[in-house]
Amino acid sequence: MKKVQINRGFTLMELLISLVIGMVILAGMSSVFIAQTRTSTMLSDKTAGMGDVYLASQIMQSELRGSKAICWNVAASRLVYQPFDSPTALTTACLAPTVANTATANGSFELRPVSVTKPTPYICWNRPNDATKCQELLRNMLAVTGLAVTPVVNANMLVMRTIVLTSQYRGQDGSAKPLSLEFKIWPRNL
Repeated sequence: MKKVQINRGFTLMELLISLVIGMVILAGMSSVFIAQTRTSTMLSDKTAGMGDVYLASQIMQSELRGSKAICWNVAASRLVYQPFDSPTALTTACLAPTVANTATANGSFELRPVSVTKPTPYICWNRPNDATKCQELLRNMLAVTGLAVTPVVNANMLVMRTIVLTSQYRGQDGSAKPLSLEFKIWPRNL
């Protein structure tokens, strides 16, 4: 005689073990997804930030290479330049280009602090012979070292200078990380 086999279901213990294993696998997949999303966001921010810094450096290099003289005002974080066709000579005081000091034919790049309308420090550009005031060139700069120039003395405004732009981006942990680009520049007379 044949015995009739009784179909039995899973035991409670087997179901619980399967459920725990499934939850561990699901938690692992979720953590991998979250880590990949954070990495992707960080890389996107870093790439966009580097692109902005690079573009700003190209604009600055183009303007500064066509200049007669360059001076650096440390106290105001201002890089002033005299374009080749400007009749207004720079002085060692390195004054900002304003109508008051008759330097409207000169230009400058300035590191500006946080303000009501600007939530992060930024670099603005006073274009030569342009009455539109200082226009934003690059944002998310570091507050003190966002624009650094060496040498800092203006005894010789024809000397080669090193300019460092330091911006920031969000890291994987959400904190601000520095992003720097350095280039050398010299006036056209050199």
